[in-house]
Amino acid sequence: MLISHAIKYFFKIVLTLAITFIMVVPGNMMAIFLPSSPSHRIQPGSSAIRAVWVTPSSLYTKEKIDRTLERVTSGGFNTVFACVFFQGQTVYSSELATTHHNVEPEFNPLAYLVSEAHQRNIKVHAWFISGYMGQNRESPLLIEHPDWKLIGTDGGSYDWLNFNLPEVKQFFGNLAFEVVERYDVDGIHLDYIRYPDPEWGFDPYSMETFQQEYGLDANLLRYADLPAYAMFSGNPLTNPSTANVLVTFSNGYPAVTLNQYGEGEVILLNWEANKRNIALNSEILKRSLQRLLPPDGGVFLLRSETNAEKYGYEVLDQVMAWLEYLGWAGQEVGETDLVNLGPNSVLVLPGIYLITRETATQMADFVQRGGGMIIIDGPTRSIFLPEIQAITGMQSRGFHFKEQTIMTATGEHPLIPTSQREADLNQFQAWEAAWKDFRRKGVTLTVQEIHQRVQSTFPDVMVSTVIPGSADSAFQLRMQDWPTWLQTKSVDMLVPLAYVDKLEDLKPEIESWNQWIYGDIPFAFGLISYTGKGNAKTPKPPEQLITELWVLREAGIANFSIYNLDSLTDEQLAALAEDAQATNP
Repeated sequence: MLISHAIKYFFKIVLTLAITFIMVVPGNMMAIFLPSSPSHRIQPGSSAIRAVWVTPSSLYTKEKIDRTLERVTSGGFNTVFACVFFQGQTVYSSELATTHHNVEPEFNPLAYLVSEAHQRNIKVHAWFISGYMGQNRESPLLIEHPDWKLIGTDGGSYDWLNFNLPEVKQFFGNLAFEVVERYDVDGIHLDYIRYPDPEWGFDPYSMETFQQEYGLDANLLRYADLPAYAMFSGNPLTNPSTANVLVTFSNGYPAVTLNQYGEGEVILLNWEANKRNIALNSEILKRSLQRLLPPDGGVFLLRSETNAEKYGYEVLDQVMAWLEYLGWAGQEVGETDLVNLGPNSVLVLPGIYLITRETATQMADFVQRGGGMIIIDGPTRSIFLPEIQAITGMQSRGFHFKEQTIMTATGEHPLIPTSQREADLNQFQAWEAAWKDFRRKGVTLTVQEIHQRVQSTFPDVMVSTVIPGSADSAFQLRMQDWPTWLQTKSVDMLVPLAYVDKLEDLKPEIESWNQWIYGDIPFAFGLISYTGKGNAKTPKPPEQLITELWVLREAGIANFSIYNLDSLTDEQLAALAEDAQATNP
């Protein structure tokens, strides 16, 4: 049935293209869908890359690799992106990094994988999780080199390698060369070779080098006081009634408010301040705690099961780590425990959007008795409750926003640090553009170091890079100067991720790359085998997965990779195998 589905879809495309050439409206010739350069279309066939990502847990033992290759073969794949470097550890014998403790003693997974895969005509690309070292994983690499971490605006660190450092560039060049020299791999596949977000990179070396090259003080770009310019996002409360608005965004939304309710006070940070994208976030939170917390008081974070059913606990974990960084030991408290909070406490709501009426009543009682409350982005979904309106001093909710904007103070207040700096949008944008350009160069030089080291001795080994999100977001938010990589031929293939839940969302993802996908450097788009996250993860119907492949082909792209082998069902593998047969000439 799936073969017939693929064939029907193929003939539908052919018919569509045929109609395109014969359907002429007087004065207006229209194409239904036709790539801008059809002569460069990649045709389906045995030469197309049909790849699948294989996670480390599938490589630790001989038995796991045997099972992995059985499933790779059953899905009709001809290439595997095998994760052999993650959390700063290798899944092979290395002289440059620690071998992961889950690897079976005296066993070399990569050597065995390459040998067995090549016997099955399957190519192996060594997949490196390059920047991200894991969260709270105590990476051996960072234990040895703690100065390799990224530093944020407020001085906090991230377990993510700093590509500006010459030592990091050299390390990855050596690591890639070690793999291709010792193992007969077909490619080096670079993932997370980027920044996590724009707010990282304020280490002493980068700031000093930036000032030498651009003549600008990067301390200005930390924005420890107002006015501040950055990419802000949030789910804002609006229409203040009793709340005093201390800070506003240039889009009109209140940014920081202070509300008196009974004997207590409530401070609202009306955006996703937990992302700490400017130093000001930490300064305001610190001043808020100093204002609200008595000497004998405690800080409590609401662990809301009601909210977590939809939004999880990610923001709770982030704010807990944030408080620890600022020097406060926060304690979690459940919804049913709020009645036990004394007025000498501060309750922090970390990204709590859903609140029951019973919990809202307990919160109101807590603040009215003299308790302090700090709200970080929320509770927008419950602002209709009178108790929440009374606590926050706000009456309604606005639209979610994510934009480059300026934050300014409405006046002088002890909670808000200010400067004499003018809110000059053009100046802020020029500073930001230079700072981003500098950090992109660090990533680009790392990619070029790897490519040059590999290609100088092993020209047949392909170096590919993963690009998350759209073409623009990768460039602006992740510091990936992929246009330069293409123009200078510093990579041999780009792999943009087109992870969509709905089929209709795939075409717009592809179209953001239209002007680039017909050049000399091939593209392979990454697809995902499931929808949702965590416990809500659901395998896509096989028909949808196959149709996604044909949407790629309709755009002239036959190369693809699917994330990931562990998540693929037997039904999906069978459908992919039939697709391989249907498209093989």
